[in-house]
Amino acid sequence: MNIIGISGSPRDKNTNYMLRTVLDATGQEYELITLKDKDIKPCNACGGCYKSYQCVIKDDMQEIYGKLSKADIIVLGSPTYFDNVTALMKIFIDRCLPLYLSEKLKDKKVALVSVGNFKKGEVDFLDGYNPNEAIKDPDLKKEMEDTVKRCIDNMNNFCIAMKLKIVGSVFAINGDPSSVNSELVKLGQKLYEDNNLEYKWD
Repeated sequence: MNIIGISGSPRDKNTNYMLRTVLDATGQEYELITLKDKDIKPCNACGGCYKSYQCVIKDDMQEIYGKLSKADIIVLGSPTYFDNVTALMKIFIDRCLPLYLSEKLKDKKVALVSVGNFKKGEVDFLDGYNPNEAIKDPDLKKEMEDTVKRCIDNMNNFCIAMKLKIVGSVFAINGDPSSVNSELVKLGQKLYEDNNLEYKWD
């Protein structure tokens, strides 16, 4: 079984922790691709892939195309930036147009993870902010959760367009992915065990 994770985080912290927890829970060997360490240029809308299903840009995305095509399971992860995925993940999504056109990822299983907000003391400009107190306010907690859900929704829409089988998703707030450890583990186990997932295309 071929399993890969794709991280859209510019750091090696919360999102990668979530990805590794899900991937480890499959009990299988895997590869975690960190987009921050790759040379991936934005799509230039040249239209070259529409006939050939091949991207004309020669960079690290060429290697990733091959790994995505061979994968049985894909786990996508991005921290939430302004209700959306990071620029790293958005460039990756845009560059997947050749795979969309060729439908090479159709029926592959995918899971999604995202984390939002910073934990207390993580960045200097939030030193006066106490996330543990903030989430006691139901309205503020819902606002925090909704912004991360919108990031998940954007990745979800990408997966639907690619005709991937979405097994599930997990999100965390306050930069605290350990708070959803059990959900992450269950998602990883489900990815491996659920070999007969049915998906109805609307």
